[in-house]
Amino acid sequence: MTTEATNILRPIIPSKIAESIKNLREQGWVDDDFFNFWRYDEESAEARLLYHFFRNNRVTFAAAIINSYSVQEMQQ
Repeated sequence: MTTEATNILRPIIPSKIAESIKNLREQGWVDDDFFNFWRYDEESAEARLLYHFFRNNRVTFAAAIINSYSVQEMQQ
């Protein structure tokens, strides 16, 4: 019987999204908070940004929150 190693790739997210996740975690957000949309207060630009990213990239967003992620640097 052979076994194959399974590679789990980390999702690649934009640096602006990674920065928002980091800042909200520093404010005390935990994994569950990112999936409870009542936390996405209209007063928080970072939370709104993440909410819109989630709406368009659900699987990537969930994997980034639950596991880890790589950052795609924005080219200027």
